[in-house]
Amino acid sequence: MKLSLSTAAVLATFATPTALAAVTTYDVTQTFNQVVYNTSHPDWDTWFYGAFTYDSDTQTVSNLSGKINQAMDGGPGVSAWVYLNNQLSSIAVDTDGDSINDGLVVSVFKNNDTNVFDPTNPAYTLPPFFGGTFGSNGKMGAVYTAGAENAFVSIFVNLADPTAGLSQSQLNYIAYGDCTPAALMPRNGSGNKCMAGWNAYDANGNLIPGGTMQGTLPNTQTITAAVPEPETYAMMLAGLGLVGLVVVRRRTSP
Repeated sequence: MKLSLSTAAVLATFATPTALAAVTTYDVTQTFNQVVYNTSHPDWDTWFYGAFTYDSDTQTVSNLSGKINQAMDGGPGVSAWVYLNNQLSSIAVDTDGDSINDGLVVSVFKNNDTNVFDPTNPAYTLPPFFGGTFGSNGKMGAVYTAGAENAFVSIFVNLADPTAGLSQSQLNYIAYGDCTPAALMPRNGSGNKCMAGWNAYDANGNLIPGGTMQGTLPNTQTITAAVPEPETYAMMLAGLGLVGLVVVRRRTSP
């Protein structure tokens, strides 16, 4: 049987594997283990749940958004969430020393600004860490709110395969900072320091907890391809049904 051009087009539309699409949606989960709770509440960690789209042709990330909780409230399902919907930073980095960018450090914010990446807002000097730069490595600059009340998360996206496990050098780029009133220090009146977490190193090059309180370590990230919504499956099934109907009608046509 020879298919018509229109039938072949329909088949191509609904039979092409989604894995071949240039733009793919991914889910991302990060865990920042709060060292201060390792003994008293080992399950009290800071989590980030988010999603983004990745274009493998242009190697760009867009629409990163998600939510982050604060560990001192009991972890996911108990603590309040801060929602982050403004992707404002995407920096290409080389993590294996071959002078070829192999990843993107992508940051999403609560507010429509990057003030927590600004080491002069407010004026405050952090000890040098991971090269001593701000923003481009996903670490926050100022650690005091000063009315900013912003929050952010930085993820690392492997350009070759977003779902690939991260090396330690790549994990060093993930970070979070929460300067909202829901964060521990501003909320209880004990100060105005932001809650934050990342990997850090001591003077001898040893990996140590980074961030406020007693820091976070280990920090993890998992990226998986998003499961299509039920509506997507329904549309695909409807399309396949249409193809079957066209084929049957052509077979029975005189």
